[in-house]
Amino acid sequence: MIASPRDAGSGAGTTDGIDGIDGIAVRLAPAGTSPYALLGALGAGRVTRRPGRAPAAEHGHVSVSRTDGLVAVALSSRPVGIDVERVRPLPDLEQVVRDHLGAADAAAVRGADDPVGAFYDVWTRLEALLKAEGVGILDGLDPAPAVRARWRVTPLDAGPGHRASLAHPADRSAAGPGT
Repeated sequence: MIASPRDAGSGAGTTDGIDGIDGIAVRLAPAGTSPYALLGALGAGRVTRRPGRAPAAEHGHVSVSRTDGLVAVALSSRPVGIDVERVRPLPDLEQVVRDHLGAADAAAVRGADDPVGAFYDVWTRLEALLKAEGVGILDGLDPAPAVRARWRVTPLDAGPGHRASLAHPADRSAAGPGT
């Protein structure tokens, strides 16, 4: 499956060098596919699972995400975060937005022609960024401007019914959180 920047529109799957960024490999595969097998095929070497934390790879930085229907992995020479979500109805969308999003992200969802789709776009961007930063959503879904500035978040084409995003350092010289 090709995972490409959404504006390229090439469907769900595999890519190396996302949106002109060398050193990043992404795979999206049907649910049930082992993310560790995908990472192994990418050359991650031994991958160690770490409960409550990102897996650690022998060769590079990795990120894993699972949702109904898809699994996504990313391998990079620098910190990286990936998130994929299945788009589903949210009857309590306004409550979720109010409880979990910062003002700017909430306004983007509320002002969208498709608020549910916009919510999942925002959610995957934020979760990918937080994974790259090395923190979880329990630390809050409204990262400070300095944190947001450290990362570039690229939407990925995960196919119909899904949204996905990839976060990677905004500055080629950035080594990760705190730089």
